[in-house]
Amino acid sequence: MLRTLPRPITATLIALSALFALPALAGPVEKTLCVFDPSGANGNVFQLVKDFSVDALSTGVKFELKPYTDEATAARDFQAGQCDAALLTGTRLRPFQPFTSTMEALGALPDYAVTKRVIKSLAKPAAGKLMRHGEYETVAVFPGGSVFLFVDDRSIDTVGELAGKKIATLTHDDAAKAMVGKVGASATGADIGSFASMFNNGSVDASYAPAYAYKALELYKGIGKAGGILRYPIAQLTLQIVIRPADAWPADFGDNLRKLAATTYFDKALALSRKSEADIPAGTWISIPEADKQRYDELLREVREALAPKPYDRKMLTLLKKARCKRDPSRAECVM
Repeated sequence: MLRTLPRPITATLIALSALFALPALAGPVEKTLCVFDPSGANGNVFQLVKDFSVDALSTGVKFELKPYTDEATAARDFQAGQCDAALLTGTRLRPFQPFTSTMEALGALPDYAVTKRVIKSLAKPAAGKLMRHGEYETVAVFPGGSVFLFVDDRSIDTVGELAGKKIATLTHDDAAKAMVGKVGASATGADIGSFASMFNNGSVDASYAPAYAYKALELYKGIGKAGGILRYPIAQLTLQIVIRPADAWPADFGDNLRKLAATTYFDKALALSRKSEADIPAGTWISIPEADKQRYDELLREVREALAPKPYDRKMLTLLKKARCKRDPSRAECVM
C-alpha cells in the first residue's frame, strides 16, 4: 500500500521540480572588440576601453579585448570578420561609417566644448538611425584630442610659409592631402607607424598629430631647438567603436553604449588629451596671428566643401556647422 507523504514535503518536492524545469538564465552575449592603441595593451586608450567594457556588461555584452598597435591591421581584421567590433580613429572608419567619421573633418570641431556638444547630441536615441550605415553601427565616440601641426622651424607660423614644405601625410587621409595641396606644400605619404620617424629624421618639415605624440612618438626630436607646435587645432581626433552586423546585438545596445561614452567616459578620455597638452613645455607652442587663424578657418572650410559628399558626409557637416555657430556666432561662416 502506497504511503502518502506529509503535505510540507510534497510541496517542497513540487517546488524543486518546477525550479529544475526552468531554463538556465542567459548570460551576457560574448563579443570580440579589437582595440587600436599605438602603445598596445599598456596604453592609456586600451585601459580606458578596458574600464568601458566592464560598464558595458550592464548592456548585456561581454567584450573580449584584443590590442592592436597597427591600425590598418585592426581595420582589416574587423572587415574580415575576425572582430565583432573595433575601436578605430574616425579617419580609418570612413569605409564603414562616413557619417560619424566626418567628425574629423578639417577644422570642423574647433575646440573641446563643441566636440562635447556634438557627441552628446549623437548619443540621443533620436540620432540612432544616423549612427547606422549598412551593416555597421557606431556605438561609442570618445574625444582623442586636438590635432596640431608639428614643424621643425618656428618661422612657419602662417599659411603662406607652409608653401614648398614637405608634410608627412597619412596615405588613407584624402582630406589632409587636399589641405596640403591648398597651402602649396608637398604631401609625403606616411602611415601611423612611419610618420613620426619621417619627421624625427628630417625627411619632412612638418607633421600633424595630437599632443600625445610629442612624448609617445618622440616628436620632440623632430622639433629640436628650432621647431615647435602651432597652437591651432586643425581637426579633432576621435576614437570610435563600430560594430557589425548591427542587428546581431541586444536591443538598445547602441543607444545605451553611446550614452555611457558621452557622459561618464567623455571627461575620462578628454583628461588624457589635456594631460598630454599640459606636459608639453610652454616654449614649444607657437602662437598664430589672429588674422592667420581666420585664413586657416577659411582654407579648411574650402577643403570641407570640396570633399563633400565624399569622403565627408553633408548631414554631419551641417550638424557640425550648427554646433560651431552656436558656440561662436561671430565666426565668418556664420554671418555670411
